[in-house]
Amino acid sequence: MQKRADTAGHGLAEELASEIATIPCINSHSHICPEAERLANPLDALLFFQHAYPRADLASAGMSPTDMELAFDPEQPLHERWAVFEPYWRWTRTTGYSQCILTGFRDLLGFDELTADTVGPLSQAAREFIAPGFYRQVLRHRAGIEVSVVNMEDLVEVDRELFLPLPRLNRFSMLKSVDQINAIERDYGVAIAELGQLVELIGKVCRDWKHTGVAGVKMSQSYHRRMDFEQRQQEDAAAVFSRLMMGHYPGLNSEEGRVLEDYLVFECCRAASATDLTVQFHQGIRAGNSASMEGCSPVPLAPLMRTFPQVRFDLSHAGFPYLREGAVLAKTFPNVYLNMSWIHIISPFGSRLDLREWLEMVPYNKIIAFGDDLQHVEAVYGHLQMARRNFAEVLAEMIAENRVSESVALDMARAAFHDNPARIYGVEG
Repeated sequence: MQKRADTAGHGLAEELASEIATIPCINSHSHICPEAERLANPLDALLFFQHAYPRADLASAGMSPTDMELAFDPEQPLHERWAVFEPYWRWTRTTGYSQCILTGFRDLLGFDELTADTVGPLSQAAREFIAPGFYRQVLRHRAGIEVSVVNMEDLVEVDRELFLPLPRLNRFSMLKSVDQINAIERDYGVAIAELGQLVELIGKVCRDWKHTGVAGVKMSQSYHRRMDFEQRQQEDAAAVFSRLMMGHYPGLNSEEGRVLEDYLVFECCRAASATDLTVQFHQGIRAGNSASMEGCSPVPLAPLMRTFPQVRFDLSHAGFPYLREGAVLAKTFPNVYLNMSWIHIISPFGSRLDLREWLEMVPYNKIIAFGDDLQHVEAVYGHLQMARRNFAEVLAEMIAENRVSESVALDMARAAFHDNPARIYGVEG
C-alpha cells in the first residue's frame, strides 16, 4: 500500500512539476555576469566549481587552497587538475550547490555525471555551448525566466528584456572612512560637507533610480553585524559624521560607526518609502567558510519594519537557517515578504520542509519562490529546476492529504514564481 501511495504521489509531483514549468518565472535575486564576460572567458567543467558556493563546500570537505589553485587554473593540464579535484568532489557532489551545476550539465550539455571520463568531453561541450545570444536561449527559452532581478553595487545598464537592476545602498549607509565620501562625491558630482547633504543625496539617488525603473534597493548590513538598528538622534549621527570627515573616525564596526550606520539605514528606508521602492535585505547565512552567524536572524528588523509600514521588506534568503522566525515576521507584518533565493541549493530538503510550513502559516501572496543568487546561467537553470521540483513535491503532499485542491496548488505556484515578485518589484506585463 505504502509503495503504491508513494508511486501515486511521485506521479502527481511529476505532473505538477510539468505544470509549474509553464509558469513564467521572475528570478528575484541574481548575480549573473554579463554575457560578454562569459564569451570572453569560456569555462571548462571544473571552473563552474570555482564559484564561491561550491568552492566553500570543497573547502569544508578539506580541500586546501593550494589544491584549489591548481584545480581552477585553466593553464594547467586538465588531468592534473582533475586528480586534485576528484577526492573532494566525491564528498561534495550531492550538495545542492553541486546538484544545480550537474542539472545544468545534464539538461543543457547532455552529460549526466562529472567523472574522469566525462570531464574532458564536458569541458569541450561547455566551451562550444556559448555563443552570442546564449543567455536569451538559456534564460528565456530553456529556463522560462521572464526577467532576472540583478544585484549590483551601483546602477549600471543591463539588457532590460532579460534583467531588472537592483542597486545597493551599502556605500551610502556603511561608511568606513572619509575616502568613501570622497568616492561618492566623485561618482555623483556633488560636494558633501555635512550629514544632511548625504541624506539629501540618498533621497535623490532613490528618486533617480525609481525613474529609471529599478526593482528596488538592496542593503547587506548582516554581513558584519546584527540587524538591531536603533533610531538615533540626528545631532548624534551628525557629530560622528563630522569626525569621519576630519579623519577622527574609529570605523564602521565601532560604537560610533554603529550610531552613524543606524541613522543612515533609517534614512535609506525613509527614502525608499518616499519613492515606493522595495527594500531587499540580505538576511541569513553568509557566503564563504567559517562565517559568523551574528547577522542571520531577521527578528531584530521588526522595529524598522514597524517604523516604515509602507516599505515592502524583502527578506532575501528568508533568514536561513532562521526560516521560522522569518515566517513569523511575514505572517504578522503586512509589509514583509519571504524570498526563497539561494535556499533551494543551500538545503533542498530544508527548503521543502519550511515551504510546507509556510504554505499553511503565511498568506501565500507573501512568498517569492526563486532567486538564483549565482553567476553562471547553466547553474541558474539547474537551480530553477530544483526550486520547481521542491514546490511540486510539497504541493503534491498537500493535495494527497486533502489540504488543497490541485487548482489551488497551481495558484500557489503561480503566485510564488510569478505574480508575487512581479507585484513586489514592479514588473510590467
